[in-house]
Amino acid sequence: MKRLLFFLLLAGCGSDAQTYCENVGDCSNKGSSDWIAACNDETSALDTEAENAGCATQFDAYFSCTRQSFTCDGITSDFPGCDRSALDACIANAQSSTSCAELAKATSACGATDAGATSCDATRDCNARCYLQNVANPCAPTPAEIEAVTACGASCPQ
Repeated sequence: MKRLLFFLLLAGCGSDAQTYCENVGDCSNKGSSDWIAACNDETSALDTEAENAGCATQFDAYFSCTRQSFTCDGITSDFPGCDRSALDACIANAQSSTSCAELAKATSACGATDAGATSCDATRDCNARCYLQNVANPCAPTPAEIEAVTACGASCPQ
């Protein structure tokens, strides 16, 4: 009986990344379950990418820090003392030869704000390759180019 209770308690514990999503969702996004679910999907993909890139230690350190230092001031989430740069640098180094990195470089002059490292899994890398192959100006794709990117992306792994 004690063993069953232990496993039930263990199953109810979320990961540090899930706690991050719940905290930010509750504080900055009015508890939106859609936002929290999307965040969980993104951090799960980032976790997989970090693992594949040899960056699991940096991933774990960052999200462990966010669990321990989370503060909420009004609708502003903050994580004093947590620095994601080691995780971003590790993933960027691992991704430097991917189509994701090539696309990020090609679109860096477009005026979009960099949101930091995001997971470059096989699907995203394939979609980035489709974009690069079918768009002449990455900052201003034409409707015909977008159609070509969409057709190409249909063959990417899901």
